[in-house]
Amino acid sequence: MKTKQLIPALLIGVSLGALAQNRPPGPPPDPIAMALDKDGDHELSKREIRNAAGSLGKLDKDKDGALSEEELRPEPPEGERRKKKDDGNNANPPPPPPPSMLFSAVDADGDRSLSEGELEAAPEALLKLDKDDDEKLDNEEAPSLGVPEEGGFGPPPGGGGGRPPHPPGGGGGPPRR
Repeated sequence: MKTKQLIPALLIGVSLGALAQNRPPGPPPDPIAMALDKDGDHELSKREIRNAAGSLGKLDKDKDGALSEEELRPEPPEGERRKKKDDGNNANPPPPPPPSMLFSAVDADGDRSLSEGELEAAPEALLKLDKDDDEKLDNEEAPSLGVPEEGGFGPPPGGGGGRPPHPPGGGGGPPRR
């Protein structure tokens, strides 16, 4: 009796594991970070911050002077296409990702879009994230800039948690046999 219940549970577990392997690791890249970090070094220099309004303006696909939630949505993973509203398969679309710290700093009114005025004020808004007053932003001040070693823009995959790293020199418990 218990074996009959165990087999479907195992099959579901294996299937979910296979599906998880096909997904890209970590959160989608932050389009704001990608637009602002022109040199891709995962930091915003004084120049990149000063040019923030122009860099963000390049995301304005409909040229209305503002950035809508749709224009700010990360691109889908390679090989997938974004579903149109009338696609039929989009009855329950996934919720948009939470706004990044960079986006939240620029979105003064919290409406999940960036008006022309918010774009113009972007340099000053971004500098409010500068905790060490060096007039630059790094991935500690704005995690969606990503970690250079990881390669992508966005917080490090996995969102933290998990097992802590082993202390230097081993000593992580009894020896293995």
